[in-house]
Amino acid sequence: MPVYKLHYFNNPRQGRAELSRLILSQAGVEFQDIRFAHCEWPAIKPTTPFGHVPILEVDGRVLAQSNTIARYLAKKHGLAGQDEWEEALADMYADNIHDLLNAVAVPFVEKDPVKKKELYQNFMRITIAPHVAAVEKQLKKNNTGYLVGNQLTWADLAYYAYFSDFLEVKFGSAFLKAAPRLKALIDRVKALPNVQKWTAYRDATYPEDKE
Repeated sequence: MPVYKLHYFNNPRQGRAELSRLILSQAGVEFQDIRFAHCEWPAIKPTTPFGHVPILEVDGRVLAQSNTIARYLAKKHGLAGQDEWEEALADMYADNIHDLLNAVAVPFVEKDPVKKKELYQNFMRITIAPHVAAVEKQLKKNNTGYLVGNQLTWADLAYYAYFSDFLEVKFGSAFLKAAPRLKALIDRVKALPNVQKWTAYRDATYPEDKE
């Protein structure tokens, strides 16, 4: 069995490494969750392939880019889809979440509390609301309870991580009121025993992140 070492900041507690952690946890694969403080980053940065994290070490080999890491792990552990078309669809959804992570960075880093609140409100209205409606239509079209095919993929884990473990925690679930299929999906993923085990361990081990 390969030895996986996943490197990322200790704050935010989840961030861009969380999807890979969820994939490994759901697959029941042990990994080393290596976290470091931002003050350590200047010394660590030159040791990374492209000057950013997360990075994944696999038996001494290093892989960068968060979605590349997650995709690799999903393929290795049966969460990428059942054929090439399903793999492409899963990639599509995961790339949507990557775009949403980039979009939320603007309000996340804003220091002024009044402007931060306004930016978050605009983000939820302009970016999240139409995306939720679009995904709800795709879930209705697929009609299996999953985003891709008829079983769990890393796409479902990605939507859980972003929409439940982040947005629902921060804003409540009102934004999902008109999206019962998406709400049911993220609740189903949240209830998976291995996901519950991971989030319980994570929340007990690492302090709540602060903006």
